[in-house]
Amino acid sequence: MTPRLWTIPRAEGVGTLAGLCALLLWPVFAAWEGAKPVFAAALALTALCGVSILLATLADLARRRRGRSLRPVRSFDVAAGLLLAGPALLALADLF
Repeated sequence: MTPRLWTIPRAEGVGTLAGLCALLLWPVFAAWEGAKPVFAAALALTALCGVSILLATLADLARRRRGRSLRPVRSFDVAAGLLLAGPALLALADLF
């Protein structure tokens, strides 16, 4: 069995780091318009991770019937995906 390169926990970690970078870059972008590409890239990576978490969770739910024990885990994955994708996509829409 080969290891998967992109998993939900990896997407959550990368998305969280990208989101924190975007938060740190926000004041820089507000003060200097030249930071727009870097700020937009951080937002795009955050949104991409959030959407990939939602798609992976949806695929897992469609592929396997899980018991009650994994409902809290999948609920957390959906919440994390929405928290990463939602604000980042709104900020990107406002940016462009």
